[in-house]
Amino acid sequence: MYGKAAICLTLAITFLISCSIYLGTVDLRSYFFPVQSAPLSLCATGRPLRVYMYDLPRKFHVGMMGRRYSKESGPVTMENLPPWPARAGVRRQHSVEYWLMASLLYDGRGGEEREAVRVSDPATADAFFVPFFSSMSVTTHGHNMTDAATEGDRRLQVELLEILRQSKYYQRSGGRDHVIPMTHPNAFRFLRQQLNASILIIVDFGRYPRTMATLSKDVVSPYVHVVKSFTDDDPLDPYENRTTLLFFRGNTVRKDEGKIRVKLAKILTGNNDVRYEKSVATPSNIKMGTLHHLADYLMRL
Repeated sequence: MYGKAAICLTLAITFLISCSIYLGTVDLRSYFFPVQSAPLSLCATGRPLRVYMYDLPRKFHVGMMGRRYSKESGPVTMENLPPWPARAGVRRQHSVEYWLMASLLYDGRGGEEREAVRVSDPATADAFFVPFFSSMSVTTHGHNMTDAATEGDRRLQVELLEILRQSKYYQRSGGRDHVIPMTHPNAFRFLRQQLNASILIIVDFGRYPRTMATLSKDVVSPYVHVVKSFTDDDPLDPYENRTTLLFFRGNTVRKDEGKIRVKLAKILTGNNDVRYEKSVATPSNIKMGTLHHLADYLMRL
């Protein structure tokens, strides 16, 4: 049962995360369910994956988005979900946890074909989503391991483990059908080993031991774009004016010495239709990337 649910859940989450690359505003209907000519179910059962989302206190998720949201009471719904801040900067690349929660809050009132739906009865769920903004907790409660503020992050991790261990559904599977986002490399860093059995949503395996994170159970999600997508192409032939096959700008030396990126750089650098540039994700570089889009558009006017 758990193996089947894990496979379906992996496919469904990959679909939802891929949509996050192009996020704009919190228009969940148009954002998560674009028009498709032939809707296709990813699950072998032919029905959407049924996901139960834990109703955690706001301090575990939206409460970290501002004092106003931490003081509000009642469950988080599609109507009162705080919008993702327009000036989140680099933090936006770890916003997958927010968008996954948003996708489950959306009730599908438009009747779209869905890969995963939220259920209110945990007994009917195929999988369980834990909406802890572990990446936002890192940036909210101190960046460095020695910061005094990191005590807040550690305390949330301890409390979350207590909640899960008291859940009979977590006890039933040992957490194997539970999905927990950990896209920031330091997310849940104090107690992550105790969630080894769960399905983790991560961006790479650089800071995880091989005995913990593995492609056999976890989901590798892309970073959410911090530079807005360019959408001003000629609608009749959007690729006519594009002469670059591949463009990459980022840090080529990452965790584990960036072995994969270094190999890609050696293979791709020097090709006429490939641009592979070394850079870092800073607010100024993000702004520069947006200006490049604007300049390209103005040159076509």
